[in-house]
Amino acid sequence: MSEPKYALTINVRHYCLLLLVVALLLIAIHTGLYLYNYQVEELPWLLLQLFDLDEENNIPTWFSSFLLLNNAFVLYLITTAKATERRYYWGMMAAGFFILAVDEVAGLHESFNTAIDSNWAIFGGILVLLVVLAFIPFLLSLPRRLALLFILSGAGFVSGAIIVELLSEDMDSDSLAYMMAVMVEEGLEMLGALLFLFVNLRTMASQQLVPVHISVSYSRSD
Repeated sequence: MSEPKYALTINVRHYCLLLLVVALLLIAIHTGLYLYNYQVEELPWLLLQLFDLDEENNIPTWFSSFLLLNNAFVLYLITTAKATERRYYWGMMAAGFFILAVDEVAGLHESFNTAIDSNWAIFGGILVLLVVLAFIPFLLSLPRRLALLFILSGAGFVSGAIIVELLSEDMDSDSLAYMMAVMVEEGLEMLGALLFLFVNLRTMASQQLVPVHISVSYSRSD
């Protein structure tokens, strides 16, 4: 008796649109709460912490980590596909997104920042530059449109994670200006990660890069 097969089917457009709506909603809630808090009257601390894009272990943090894990999973599927060329590049990206997802929840870069005198974003910028240089052959091997979308999504994510972080370094953390900078920073990170996810899922679905079929099977003991 053949084992029953179950396929996990994902509508890329609908799934990514749902994630986009959630991301925009979280950005809007953060912005609205802090505008009200600074312009009208002070809100309860718990409410602010629950939706603060700059805090750890709250709703936006877990959503960002989930988004990054999505990228890590999709990149892992591409890495393990037999038709994939330069799979070590895809594997490095999968590992990188997994580390970013863990860091989003654990706050590893904040711990690193407390142990050094300079802002962690400086070291992050150097690391990003080295990674970009190492990935130039990989980008050149991709179709031009796909490579441009990769660059665009990466630029969005990095500009939020590093550039805005550096620009807001001297701001008062208890000010509306800082909270708006946080909104831009985290918003760019979310949208950059989401664009990267959409591009890879869309490419997989159309088999322009590699055909991937996600399935689960089991056999009953009786």
